[in-house]
Amino acid sequence: MEKIYYRLPVILQNITLSTYGLYIQKIRHGRQYNDFLHQVQCHLGLSKKDLEGIQWEIFRKLLADAKKNVSYYREVLKDIPIHEVRGVDDMQKLPLLEKEVLRTSPESLIDERCEKEKLLLIHTTGTTGSPLKIYCTPDVRKKNYAFYNRFLLMAGLRYTDRRATFGGRIIVPPDQPIPPFWRYSYFQKNLLFSSYHLRDETIESYIAKLRQYQPHYIDSYPSSLYTIALYSKKHGIDLKGITEGITTSAETLFNEQRMVIEDAFGAPVVDQYGAAEMCIFIGQCAQGRYHVHSDYAIVEFLREDGSKAIAGEEAEVVCTGLINPIMPLIRYRIGDKVVVSDEQCSCGCAFPVIRKVIGRADDVIITPEGNKVGRLSPVLKGFPVKEAQYLQDAINAVTVRLVPDEGYSADTAQKIVVELRKRLGQEIEIYVELVERIDQGSGCKLKTIISTLT
Repeated sequence: MEKIYYRLPVILQNITLSTYGLYIQKIRHGRQYNDFLHQVQCHLGLSKKDLEGIQWEIFRKLLADAKKNVSYYREVLKDIPIHEVRGVDDMQKLPLLEKEVLRTSPESLIDERCEKEKLLLIHTTGTTGSPLKIYCTPDVRKKNYAFYNRFLLMAGLRYTDRRATFGGRIIVPPDQPIPPFWRYSYFQKNLLFSSYHLRDETIESYIAKLRQYQPHYIDSYPSSLYTIALYSKKHGIDLKGITEGITTSAETLFNEQRMVIEDAFGAPVVDQYGAAEMCIFIGQCAQGRYHVHSDYAIVEFLREDGSKAIAGEEAEVVCTGLINPIMPLIRYRIGDKVVVSDEQCSCGCAFPVIRKVIGRADDVIITPEGNKVGRLSPVLKGFPVKEAQYLQDAINAVTVRLVPDEGYSADTAQKIVVELRKRLGQEIEIYVELVERIDQGSGCKLKTIISTLT
């Protein structure tokens, strides 16, 4: 299908993407979506005490059902009196869920009352490059997007607005040398830009299309818009008036990036942090504060010794998702860190505030053509690989270190190289190195891309 898509003329590629976009719309915003959105919107006016009441009402049922109907929890909770878990402080009576369990035996976390074949399956690699499978239902996906669209509404935006997106999907043939580096999804009113063709020689075509399209908001990886903003600043190109707002996600948004992007576009940036595991949601409000959406998940911030972190400390994120009872993740070590805060936000929302998200910081791969490519985690979706790391110490070469999983073969390596070429182009040498393990960085966090280039 992919090979056929690349051979189609642009107009037929747009029709193909629009058809797929209509399918996605039905999953995310079909029947019952509006009910879910209305429900979570009503939570914005609740007090902290009321929100805690909603948390625990959902969690008590989640925990009881998990112990009874989920094989993993039936085993690890068999000697734990779950009726004694009555608050956040009591959560520490429950064991932590390691990502390795989710990676190696996801089926053990599925509610046995569900037929696995009828569930939606989401493939994700997460920040560690380690492939994961997440099971849910269409209603769970609708709930998830109700929360995301509440975040947009808090920033004065709507998902139905005309938007432009810079993401990780390959929507333009990798070897295409000239514009258009974008395709249009009609039913989503979404102009999808390729993040993999951004370089000095092409950026002005991106700017011209953005100016012509005039999206109400831009949804992007921080690195993509930062590249455009830096170029415009260097060459004296005015980007103001192109869009009313900007949302960023999937990468760490650094303060310098935010300042450059906001200055160049003359529009506010609101950042969002979430996970395909649907176990945490953190988003900035219009005041710029990061709020933990506590009706989406119970989130603990822990020191290395497992004790509760206090304001100002860097803490590990441990989360318990509240929207996906099909595959409950209870006290899940997602692998990222934040800086804790005890501040109150003037926006009036009772959701807890954190100072900043410090997970997901990575270098980028720079190709011989000058493209800056980050967020390579989509490459490994569906492949039998435990972990991956990308090393670059020369402009014309990158080494991929892989920890193979059961089912790995020489053919797997070739397919991974093909996927990388779609993002990195044909000019760079790609070497595959198999290793038994990849050393973790500071805070036991694997750094996916390591570059020594200046």
